[in-house]
Amino acid sequence: MKYVFVFVGGFLLAVTLIAVYNLPGMRRQRRKRKKELEEHPEKKSGTTKVLLFSILLTYYIAFAVGVWVVVFKDIYQLGTLLTFTGGVTAAAVAFYCWKAKAENLLKIKAGNPDLCGSLSDFAGMP
Repeated sequence: MKYVFVFVGGFLLAVTLIAVYNLPGMRRQRRKRKKELEEHPEKKSGTTKVLLFSILLTYYIAFAVGVWVVVFKDIYQLGTLLTFTGGVTAAAVAFYCWKAKAENLLKIKAGNPDLCGSLSDFAGMP
């Protein structure tokens, strides 16, 4: 247990030192990005992408811990690990695809005003 605390403490110290060292560069990048977004607002990343990235990042960290448990502690937990892997990935990817499809249907309808029918008529398109 002592080694875990030492590892976590060392990791946090390293991240803090790297962040402090890179702070001027990060500020420059932030200003540059803000200026670019003011000039080209269409390049702004969406909230859904940020949220999905955060969920998947958290998921991959948990997956790495799960792999460690299966490999080093208990091989019989492999079924649980595979269920964990498939369930979260399928849900996150399916949600993002559904959202992208809805946005694209709106763009198709806006780009082709002569199309007959409502968006729900086009929702069944593969």
